[in-house]
Amino acid sequence: MSSSIVMAAGAATSWIFTIIGVLIVVALLLLLWTSRRRLAERPNPPQTPQPRADSWEEPQDDDRS
Repeated sequence: MSSSIVMAAGAATSWIFTIIGVLIVVALLLLLWTSRRRLAERPNPPQTPQPRADSWEEPQDDDRS
């Protein structure tokens, strides 16, 4: 093989990887944008106290001392 064929193959491979890299970056940015939109559309959690909201607190009449 002559050196011009080898250089041409290297340049073609370089362009393919560049295009694939750009497509991956565009896909990731698109996923980020859609997930942010989906989070923005999600309703806020209720602001009123919910049942068992204090379930992590220990009971006041605990006999362990």
